[in-house]
Amino acid sequence: MPARSSQPPTVPGLEHAPCMELTEGEARYLLALRDLNTGDVKPPSQAAVARKVGVSHPTALEMIRRLRALDLVAPDALTLTASGTSAALVLTSRRHAARVLAHEVLGLDDAQADAEAEALATSLSPVLARRLVAWRTRRDTGQA
Repeated sequence: MPARSSQPPTVPGLEHAPCMELTEGEARYLLALRDLNTGDVKPPSQAAVARKVGVSHPTALEMIRRLRALDLVAPDALTLTASGTSAALVLTSRRHAARVLAHEVLGLDDAQADAEAEALATSLSPVLARRLVAWRTRRDTGQA
């Protein structure tokens, strides 16, 4: 995915969403933090985040600092801010749509579909991501 731009996208008909300005790495961490914070009473540890993303503790710490500087992660805990939650929800929707495509349309098994969906959610262009989510929504509501 291209580096973060200082200006919102200028493609006509596309509204701006927070995750459009994220790097693939930043998006991966937001998804990991959302997954790790779902259902748990206390926020995850830095070690849990590092394990989830598959990186070293110092690498995770550096990215967490970056996400805090972007106001996507709370300053005092490994929880998402409102902006971080918004971006993570968009990414989660992308991931779900990519999983449906990989599993139900392309016939990948569960493990393969999950791996491909994880990769696609953070690397799709904004245009393709929107189209994929719209396709999944139409398909789920029987309008496909």
